[in-house]
Amino acid sequence: MNTRLWTLTKVELYKLSRQKFSYLIVAFLMFNAVLVGLGSRIFPRILAAMSGGGGAAFDGYTFASVIASGTFSSAGAGTIAMLAFSGAMVASETDSGTLKNILVRPVGRGEFIGAKALALFIYCLVIVVLMGVFSVASGAIFYGMGDLSLVETGEVYRTAPEMFANMLVAFGMDLLSIYTVGLMGLMLSTMINNTGWAVITSLVVYFPVMFLKNFDLFSPWVFTSYMDLGQNILREMAQVKSKSWTPDIYGFIAVNALTSAAFITASLVVFKRKDIQ
Repeated sequence: MNTRLWTLTKVELYKLSRQKFSYLIVAFLMFNAVLVGLGSRIFPRILAAMSGGGGAAFDGYTFASVIASGTFSSAGAGTIAMLAFSGAMVASETDSGTLKNILVRPVGRGEFIGAKALALFIYCLVIVVLMGVFSVASGAIFYGMGDLSLVETGEVYRTAPEMFANMLVAFGMDLLSIYTVGLMGLMLSTMINNTGWAVITSLVVYFPVMFLKNFDLFSPWVFTSYMDLGQNILREMAQVKSKSWTPDIYGFIAVNALTSAAFITASLVVFKRKDIQ
């Protein structure tokens, strides 16, 4: 990695560590994870009610009992918080005048945006890791860490290692989803100088993008269509379904990778042409 880029990234991470909002997001999502884990005791009953009382009953805790933590990848509070956070990353520095002081130094604009994007990824990674740890730990209070077995027969339907591996996949997908959302906020932040307007615009733009997933013409190509896929992986395991989710992962990776690349490219193009007053 470019030494100067990594130095700039560390500076960006330091800035994030000095912002109270960074910790508020982490605290909120960790609190949500704990509530989800504790509330998962009733989740099998909810599934049974949704399926008209059908489906198998499970014996003991499995990683699927924290399935609702997959809502981290949906259009929920975590996504909204990340948009508000990333939407201010560049605009706040433009608004305060610190950006001009940064760019008079031997710092390329491309390196500046690259450092912002890399710092944002590390921040998202920390959030998802903490979400996973706290979700599993809170769920394990009631259920332990055993296999997924059926009450009626005692048959082990999913082993603990398999559940753990699939949960890692699900949270990895959550990471890519929330990072893509963050990059959209970063892109809009390069376009707008005022912090408040940048945050508001990020939130306003997101909802029409999310709405596009309801149309067959756009659904395969819009990253918001795949944001619940991590949650669906865990849901299908909890409902004793086949692993029909696997092919969808390829579409998820392709769409998110292309969308993220497009957001970063657009951020670079706009920022390089930006007139810093």
